Amino acid sequence: MPGYLPFAGALKLPAYTCDNCGFWQRHFEAPPSCPMCLDARHVVPQDGWRFRTAREAQDAFPCHWQELEPGVWRFWNEPVSGIGPSAYLIQTETGNMGFEGCPVFSEAALDQIETLGGMQVLSASHPHSYGALVQLQDRFDPELCLPAADFTWSAALQVSWPYDDVLEPLPGLELHRTAGHFDGHAVLFDRARKICFCGDALKFELDPADPRRATTISAHKAFVRGVPLTPKELERYRQVFAQFEFVQTWTPFEAAKNCGRREVLALLDALLASRPHAAPVPLDSLLAQGR
Repeated sequence: MPGYLPFAGALKLPAYTCDNCGFWQRHFEAPPSCPMCLDARHVVPQDGWRFRTAREAQDAFPCHWQELEPGVWRFWNEPVSGIGPSAYLIQTETGNMGFEGCPVFSEAALDQIETLGGMQVLSASHPHSYGALVQLQDRFDPELCLPAADFTWSAALQVSWPYDDVLEPLPGLELHRTAGHFDGHAVLFDRARKICFCGDALKFELDPADPRRATTISAHKAFVRGVPLTPKELERYRQVFAQFEFVQTWTPFEAAKNCGRREVLALLDALLASRPHAAPVPLDSLLAQGR
């Protein structure tokens, strides 16, 4: 039954966010360590752990929001410590979907989401961008859709709609599991707007003179450590991205208007044609090779 919480009492515990990476945990006191920082894709803090309550994080990290495209809102914190992903709210005729979480939502940001119609469905690409999903779930009680492959990372949350590889939680919004970066890593495709929210499957460098224009593109197993994907992981990425026509690609950090299906497949084909690497590749050179 949707919304049934037989162990809801566990979700009443206080929530704490790690100052090093932004991962949230529910614990009866400040946690002893952070599992995300201890994972091989990240690094541990150099001067010990520090955890903040929601109020402490709100006081330290101002929250901002902006409508980047009609009906698509970005929420982010600046300044912020940790990874610092953005959260997106996607408005549709059948309801609103949240994708990714910023490190912490201010009360004003949560009120803004309420004004925009609240949130009926919530998801994220992978645990690095869960951010403050706990706040969104506590405030709006949306259906939380996460891949079963990453369930072990969701202890602070109540997953109500687990899925295997593909899910369309609202008409026109498709979740596709890519695996690779995380076993459950997934992307979100907005059919109407032709935007692919790609999580950390891809990474861009932006033109300082035009912050919506990407100049390079890369793919990686671990960005901080510079670890590339394997050929089989790249093949799965290609199979997923080839399924839909998109003209924009948005990560939790960048919204590239000049990169779509053509550019993404060009990168993956180039990586599959040689020894895989995680280095940024100029978009201009990729497109020149494809002519």
